[in-house]
Amino acid sequence: MIERILNGSRFKILADDIFSLFGEENIKEAHQCGLLHDKASIVRNLSHPSLLQHDVFVWANKNKEGRYDAVVIFLNDKNVKFNKYIFSEFIWLSKNPKVGFKLLKKAISFAREKKFEYISINSVENSKNSERNERFYKKIGFLKDSTTFISKL
Repeated sequence: MIERILNGSRFKILADDIFSLFGEENIKEAHQCGLLHDKASIVRNLSHPSLLQHDVFVWANKNKEGRYDAVVIFLNDKNVKFNKYIFSEFIWLSKNPKVGFKLLKKAISFAREKKFEYISINSVENSKNSERNERFYKKIGFLKDSTTFISKL
């Protein structure tokens, strides 16, 4: 069952479930330079109810066992570079092949309803699905805009 997450306690439960499912990927298919998703930081910085209403948009799927197995999070990027509001993907993960795309569709529908002009989505280079994801994004109408490089200092 897909639901929108609007309170901090539910967000914390979601984070616990998702991090338990994606622990190995967080290490083996993470970002470059050993950067790992930090659950405590994500919960601390994104779980405030006011943020979850206006700037952090979260949808998750709860499976039959009552645990979350998929999530999509978008941020309201008040982009000063372009002077536009961009519906910007923060994370999209799914262990349930039946709902991954449904989460994205729900998020896109919400963004259109809220009159966002632009949407951005990412693909982690180290992911085993990186090339497949990029092909999929292009297929559904996204244009590759930039490539980010990072180095440890």
